[in-house]
Amino acid sequence: QATKERTKLVQEMVDNKMMVSPNQLAEEEEIRSTSCKSLERPGLRETFSSIAEGNWKVIYAPHMTTIAGLFGGDFDVQYNLHPFGKMESHARYDFPILGKGYLSVSGTYDSVDENVSRVDFDKAWIRTLGNNDNVDDGDDDKPYISLNDVPGGTVKELINAVGKTMFIEQFSVFPISFLDDNLIVFDFPLLGTRICAMKQL
Repeated sequence: QATKERTKLVQEMVDNKMMVSPNQLAEEEEIRSTSCKSLERPGLRETFSSIAEGNWKVIYAPHMTTIAGLFGGDFDVQYNLHPFGKMESHARYDFPILGKGYLSVSGTYDSVDENVSRVDFDKAWIRTLGNNDNVDDGDDDKPYISLNDVPGGTVKELINAVGKTMFIEQFSVFPISFLDDNLIVFDFPLLGTRICAMKQL
């Protein structure tokens, strides 16, 4: 949740960051207690390629907190990044009106310049879980990993087609405010907000 305390912590981390090279990031050196090491030129592929691969969980996203609060629900978002710039995003939702399920997209991630990255999604799908509480933490409470795993039919094709209309340039470009080996903070200019994600072990 984007609480006032978490907002303050994220802002302080960005404001007090100490820019370092990848080699310096790995060094066990003393730094100011109010500073955190952040990789310099975080938008470049040669900078993020060694740490990007893995699962990243969103832990701070004010716009998601606002939507969840307005409709009495919850979002849980993870980015799965793979080698060669491939990725998926799975957003688990739980809302009284919609029920439970996953909104998923897949595509690529890459560099724009030394401080900006981009994602280009080209496929979208959903998995509905209904309102059954028994799906929580069970084997059925998982997204379809890819569009190919979704059962065929008109609904599958329609959702993918509608999803593609949402993949516009304004949703693709993200300035990076902070990056180390297990935390990233990036800006969402279209909504004037900021997102923080943590790498999962």
